[in-house]
Order: sequence, then C-alpha cells, then structure tokens
Amino acid sequence: MSALAAVVRAELFKMLRKRRTYVLAALLWLLLPALVLLIGRLLEMNLRGTFVDESETVATVVRQLASPFGIARVALVGPALLSPTFYIIAVALVSGVLVGEERSHRMWKTVLTAQPNRLAVLSGKLIVAMLVLGALFAGGFLAASLFGVAGTMFLTTDLTGEWGELVRLYLLQWLFAGAATIFAFLMIFVSRNVSLGMVLVFFLPPLLEGLYSIYRTTVGVQPLTRLNAVFQALELQAAMEALPRYFFTVNLYAPARRPLTDLVRLLGGQPGSDLGPLTVLLRNDTTLLHSGLVMLGYGLLFLGALIWLFLRRDVD
Repeated sequence: MSALAAVVRAELFKMLRKRRTYVLAALLWLLLPALVLLIGRLLEMNLRGTFVDESETVATVVRQLASPFGIARVALVGPALLSPTFYIIAVALVSGVLVGEERSHRMWKTVLTAQPNRLAVLSGKLIVAMLVLGALFAGGFLAASLFGVAGTMFLTTDLTGEWGELVRLYLLQWLFAGAATIFAFLMIFVSRNVSLGMVLVFFLPPLLEGLYSIYRTTVGVQPLTRLNAVFQALELQAAMEALPRYFFTVNLYAPARRPLTDLVRLLGGQPGSDLGPLTVLLRNDTTLLHSGLVMLGYGLLFLGALIWLFLRRDVD
C-alpha cells in the first residue's frame, strides 16, 4: 500500500505542475459557463417582448438554458457534442502526461528503479488519471452552478431542476471515462509515441466502428431480386439500428448525451425527426445500465491487455 501511495503522491505532484491541467480546467470551469450565461443574457435582451416571445417562450428558454441547473446540464452535454469530444481530449492529454512523457523523457528506467513494483506504478497512474478527471467533472459542475446563481441576479432564472438526476449523470460519465482512460494508456504505451498514441485514441474507435458497419451491412446481403428487395431493406435497416448498441463511442458518452433529447425539444426540434448529425446522438433505445455493462466489458478487456503488456514488456 505504501508503494501505491508513493506513486499516487508523485504523479499528483507532476499533474499539478502541468499547464495543460489548468487549460482544461479553465475551458470547462470558466469559458463554457460564461459563454452560456452570455447567450442567455443576449436572448433575454434581444428577443424578450418580440413576436417570437409568445406564451413566455423566451423566458422558458432562458430558464432552461441559463439557470444554475441549465448551465450545469449544458456543461455536461456540450463537451460530448464535439468531434473529438472534450472528454476524450482531456483523457488523452492526461494519459499523455502520465504514460507518454515517461518515454519521451526516457524516464521509465528511473521510475521503475525508484519503484520496482510495476503493478503499483500502473495502478497509481490510473488512480491519478481518474482523480484529475474527477476534479474536472466536479469543478465543472460546481462552476456552472455558481455562474448560474450569479445569473439569477439579472436573468429570470431560479434554482429549480432535477439536481439529483444530473449529479448521477455526472458521476456515471466520470465512471464511463475510466474505460476511455485505460484505452488511452494502452494506446500510448503500445505505440511508444505520445502523438501517435493520441491520434489512435481520437480516431481508432470511430474508424473500426465505421469499417465494421460497412462489413456488417454488406457481408449478409443476399443477391437482390424483386421478391426479396423489401425484406433485404428491412434486414439492412435492422442491422444498422442494432450496430451502435455495442459501439465504444456511442456507449461512452451515453450519460452526457442523455439530456440532449430534452434540450432539442426545448429548442423546438423533434428527436424522432431527421436532425442531421444530431440524429445519431439522440439514440435512446439503450438504457444507461446497458451502456454501463458495455463499457465495463471494454474496460476489463483493455485493462487485461494493459496489465499483461506493462508487466511483461521491457521499457526504455
């Protein structure tokens, strides 16, 4: 236990000295909630009392978007809509410091000499990665809530909202990020290059999912005739709808994208209609329990491969 505690202490000290840690925090804790609050203020100033403000529509939108609960919800959902998402960028940057820089600076021999227990070293680095990500999530939630409270002084907003459910989604998204963190550790360690490892973290899962989708939807297609054309189309549609249920990227962001349906309805959209790129993000036919089990399976698979390689492979 003392070996693990020493690794955690040393890695935390290293992370607290890295500029990227504070850049990530500033983006999530300051820039995002301030921008949402500014949008709420502009909406109320420019649209309140105009022809679009029927039945207090603008006030409703502002309350849902720029209230303390609304900003905290946007701080969870917004980072999951980028490509690559803010969450995977944060995971890759943190993992790059904890795993990649040891090789870039040729420090693995020094680290493993100071602490020969490789399992303690790996476990300590994973724990620190999750602690840093947890601090980002918790800080984002708290900062968004405080910005929203400040906004109640000049906006028609209040503190109402399903806070318990939102906290649960934050906690689940942090836990789901654990599988992504293990995957990032594995890619950076295997590639032996920080830049290449980050590229693999960003683009390898979507690439493999796209290739498998093409394979799955073409390998089972029978010779097309007038008699089976309808059945072939129905089978293809069913296959396309079932594929994302077990995709890494779809399940990874399930908690953060869960409130997206409500936000789309708030803005006048219909989740069941064609919303362009948002259509894929609005999948709600899988439960959070299903996504959690899928991510648990991925996490155990990646963790087993990472431990096996880290304990057996020589490092330089």
